[in-house]
Amino acid sequence: MERRLVITADDLGVDEDTNATIIDLLRDGLVSATTLIPVAAAAQDAVRRVLEAGLPAPRLHLTLSSAREMAPWRPLAPGVRSLTGPDGTFSVDAGLAERRASLADLATELRAQLRWMHEAGLHPAGLDSHSGTLYGLRGRSLAAAAVDFCADHQLDFRLPRTLARPLGLAVRGLRRAHRNAVERADALRVRLPESLVSSWLPGRMVLSYGQLRAEVLHQLRQLPAGTSELLLHPAPASVAQWMPTAEARKRRWELRLLRDDAFHRALRRAAIDVVPAW
Repeated sequence: MERRLVITADDLGVDEDTNATIIDLLRDGLVSATTLIPVAAAAQDAVRRVLEAGLPAPRLHLTLSSAREMAPWRPLAPGVRSLTGPDGTFSVDAGLAERRASLADLATELRAQLRWMHEAGLHPAGLDSHSGTLYGLRGRSLAAAAVDFCADHQLDFRLPRTLARPLGLAVRGLRRAHRNAVERADALRVRLPESLVSSWLPGRMVLSYGQLRAEVLHQLRQLPAGTSELLLHPAPASVAQWMPTAEARKRRWELRLLRDDAFHRALRRAAIDVVPAW
């Protein structure tokens, strides 16, 4: 059974310190991919760092909601009113975008964020979704529309073929939509990961580094054949300046995990090959 794993550091662009941390992880070979938020305040800084380091382009981390702790983010496309509030910014409620988005506005903003990356000199190989707004985690799946966009632009898509247990519980009423999107991706030859692995618990429920590492390693031991993805949000200590204490602590522990020799030895013992894409 051949098992491969993309190790992804999400949220490049969110702030300059996080950018520097993720670039270091990529250069050191401790992660194999990253994702970029084009609408974030430090997105241009992220582009500069990627290009200066000669690293592969990040995936497009499509963003339709703002970060609760930061100044609101704005869409890159004009007139996408179903995606914004009266002030023209994204809501901090990712579920609001999921429920209200018109498919026309979604396609317009998708094109704008991808075009921004192209104009910055980056040509992403894949698409995924900040806060999961494309996946139906809050009641309405936009995955089929995302699959069509990926097919039109030759992009891979982070839509797991197999739902991890926490995700499966979240989308209990949307299994059919998930299955239909996977089948559509296969028909259109859009590549998908087999499964997703992460530390799924909210920060307040992750009480120790050992707990986080054990949770991730347990999932990795159960990886199916094929290429799966481990997604984490590593961040330096400075993230505590703007993020709630428990979430900041969890992100620091995720960074610690990626730098933990025991974690990488466990991957080798399990004969899991680390790769840059699924």
